[in-house]
Amino acid sequence: MLALLVSITLPAQNIATETLIWQISHVQDVNTGESLSSENETLVSYGSQKVEWKNAVGIKHTYIVNKTSGTWSNTSQSGSMIYQVDSGEKSGTITFERAKNEITVRILLLKGDELPEMYEIKIVKVTAL
Repeated sequence: MLALLVSITLPAQNIATETLIWQISHVQDVNTGESLSSENETLVSYGSQKVEWKNAVGIKHTYIVNKTSGTWSNTSQSGSMIYQVDSGEKSGTITFERAKNEITVRILLLKGDELPEMYEIKIVKVTAL
């Protein structure tokens, strides 16, 4: 019986094809160095279609994915995926990465000559929806 339990593997969570919920533990505004409130916040990635940043009230931001770079077929292993995105009048990238057992998401958004929006987000848990 124990051998059977040990042989069962959890399904790989493929960021490019699955809807995943990324539980946020910390958000930092890279421009100011300020830590932002991240209580009850998540990112939800809908395969290669869109990403939503949610809090307890609802959706804070929606990012529409135009293009992806990289392959990351198992989020429990090291890897990364870069999404080229649009959000309203802004465009940029969202980078999901696991390195040394730590998951970080970096959001960079540009609009004309304005100062770019840059966030570094630490993830505590990833689950499939």
